[in-house]
Amino acid sequence: MIFNKVERSRLNNHIAMPIIVSLLYTIYFYAATKFVIEHNMFISINNVMINNVGIKFIDDFFVVLLFPLILMVINRKRLIEFKLQFMHTYLQYILIAIMIILFLLRWDLTIREYYKFFFYLVVVGFGEEFIFRGYVYNELLRHNKLLAIILSGLFWGILHAILPGLLAGNDLWRIGIGMLSEIGGGIAAGYYYIYLLEKSKSLFIPVFVHSILDYSVGNIGIIIAIGTGVYLFMLDRKKLQKAL
Repeated sequence: MIFNKVERSRLNNHIAMPIIVSLLYTIYFYAATKFVIEHNMFISINNVMINNVGIKFIDDFFVVLLFPLILMVINRKRLIEFKLQFMHTYLQYILIAIMIILFLLRWDLTIREYYKFFFYLVVVGFGEEFIFRGYVYNELLRHNKLLAIILSGLFWGILHAILPGLLAGNDLWRIGIGMLSEIGGGIAAGYYYIYLLEKSKSLFIPVFVHSILDYSVGNIGIIIAIGTGVYLFMLDRKKLQKAL
């Protein structure tokens, strides 16, 4: 009986902790973004220049990167459980090469373009993927996969309503309404990133695909994202056939 109570307590912690972390991150992101905007410190990615890139980096670090970095330090001995491992596969190197090619094709050597590359790869790609797919999904997965998919996607989705809402001058109620419209897309897109994560066994695959989708122009990112999923699906089928 005591053993069952201990196991139940651990299970409840596995469920509660990632949910609490997601709520805290949402509140923190809202408060930090609101502070930046109200103090006229917000700089659009398209307006980055040599004289304001430092402020832009500080804003992005404290608003987006600080939280996942703290999580990484706290869970530094468990990072492999979050699939934070670089797998030396052709796919990872191809995705890196595509990201670099996209940068070169722009032929823009301004500080703005360098920062865009960093922003979409590290701030957006890594920052969001580590929180929602690396940490939240994998922690909840220990209890229930469906719950992990829904909640990781839900919190990721509602986060996307905060910045547009604050820039539009909306109050908290209107931002909350906007969050509801982001839930479906967050869960659907989040599930695709989870598929990439599960099939590749590495968080860096969804990080690179996420970055390419945001950094690319037109349908290039969509083609790469779909192509990555198809490749992993075919690779998985091939492994199953060999196992039979």
